[in-house]
Amino acid sequence: MDTHRPARAWILTGGWSGHDPDAVAAWTAERLAAHGIESEVVRDLDRLLDADALDQLTLLVPNWTMGTLEQEAERSLVDAVERGLGLVGIHGGMGDAFRNALSYQWLVGGQFVGHPGDMHRHRVVFDPGSALLGDLPAVELETERYAMLVDPAVQVHAHLTFDAEPYPWLDGVRVPAAWTRRWGAGRVAYLSVGHSVADVSHAPLQRAYERLAAWAAGAMRPTT
Repeated sequence: MDTHRPARAWILTGGWSGHDPDAVAAWTAERLAAHGIESEVVRDLDRLLDADALDQLTLLVPNWTMGTLEQEAERSLVDAVERGLGLVGIHGGMGDAFRNALSYQWLVGGQFVGHPGDMHRHRVVFDPGSALLGDLPAVELETERYAMLVDPAVQVHAHLTFDAEPYPWLDGVRVPAAWTRRWGAGRVAYLSVGHSVADVSHAPLQRAYERLAAWAAGAMRPTT
């Protein structure tokens, strides 16, 4: 990919309406613009079949809870990331997108499998050893807790800890809430918080997202 061209992103928007994809797309566009990344809202999954168009992008932002991704489009997306396209997203828009698409899930590095307690007060803690997010303060909020199955190859930058409600056998279990990974020449970054724009509008979470996006776009140094 040409690193000298203007940074551009597609915000792939659709899927289940309960995550208000239009509001998330508008919020995302603002956050990307703050880092000089122009964005376009794309609502047609067939656009992913255009490998040349994907190679002109800096970032792709999945914002499509559930839905179905056809095999050819999935392969095109995964291959584009391997060639150098960045991928960044939040909550179900990226981590619960395309449940039929196993290669996509592996690319993301984790998959939503449930939210114990549903809307539940919990604390997101940033790993102090993270060069990317380690200086951010912990955030307490009441929203969906995400249980994630996570690839051990990812670099975790934040976590939440389950309590005994509603499943006492999960008390004390730490679950990754933000991570990054490499996929070929591409960079992938994810934040599990974001059931609503209000969630990620908490200042530390908004800063976390912006840094994750900048890292995925190649505008920040690799994490350690």
